[in-house]
Amino acid sequence: MVNVSSAYILAIIVCAVMFIFSAVVANLISFKPDMSDVSKRKIWFWIFGVFTPVISFCLNYGVFFLKIHARSKQSEFLTAMAIAATVSFVIYIVAGFFAAKISKTGKISNWF
Repeated sequence: MVNVSSAYILAIIVCAVMFIFSAVVANLISFKPDMSDVSKRKIWFWIFGVFTPVISFCLNYGVFFLKIHARSKQSEFLTAMAIAATVSFVIYIVAGFFAAKISKTGKISNWF
């Protein structure tokens, strides 16, 4: 049985995975004396940020939504999917902001 909380759980998992990918990519980009590496880190952070709600919504649609046959439950779950995708994006941005502020001299500090 598919529950509305499944949409939120999957969205939070996607958010965490994308945040980890963003941190790994930021650490893989080497320092450059002309500071051109800073813009690369910011760009990759925002690319993963945009992918977070898109992947969250698509996974929820493919994994859970297609298995729901009742129209009322579909409508309810579709709303939950949209809210969960938005929440995952907001959590990604807030977590990135806090990580950038905590890591004042590291590679992650260049996200904002």
